[in-house]
Amino acid sequence: MTIPTDRLIIRDFKRADAERMYRIAREKDMLRFMADWAGGMERPQDYYKYIDWMRRRKHSKDMRSNKRYAVTLRENDEMIGMVGMGLEDGLGEVEVAYFMDEAHQRRGYTKEALNALTEWIFSVSNVPWLIATIDCANEASCKTALSCGFALYERRTPMNHKQHNMESDSYFYFRRYRPQSLI
Repeated sequence: MTIPTDRLIIRDFKRADAERMYRIAREKDMLRFMADWAGGMERPQDYYKYIDWMRRRKHSKDMRSNKRYAVTLRENDEMIGMVGMGLEDGLGEVEVAYFMDEAHQRRGYTKEALNALTEWIFSVSNVPWLIATIDCANEASCKTALSCGFALYERRTPMNHKQHNMESDSYFYFRRYRPQSLI
């Protein structure tokens, strides 16, 4: 899959992205909010198995199947982040995920990539809405979701367990509906 935008290319991961994935996964906010991207990955080559797994699924249009894509700069194909989607197991809804490396944050790249992915999902599937579940402490990610047309529905506090990858005990539940023009 390839989605070009004004400044970016969203594409399938390549093994050449392993070094960048390794470095990004160890940035401060990644370790804080998405620590599983670094878990068990002691060297860049440890990402090969994950990249190969993603590449085997690249032709599937099943939005419930976990898929992740590299966000790269259009000018040089440098991986600067990730966007993806998949079934959120606890909720049974299709959830989007995203991150951007520290050097490229606050420049509109995440918004550009997330909007492009969301529009692509709605154009190739019949998913009626997408969700984003974001740790309440992750203010930057919440702002990105809102700027991409996701509406905040509620703050949720799971009972008897802490959500995976969460710093706080609660998360915000966002939803973005399929545009009326695609119904």
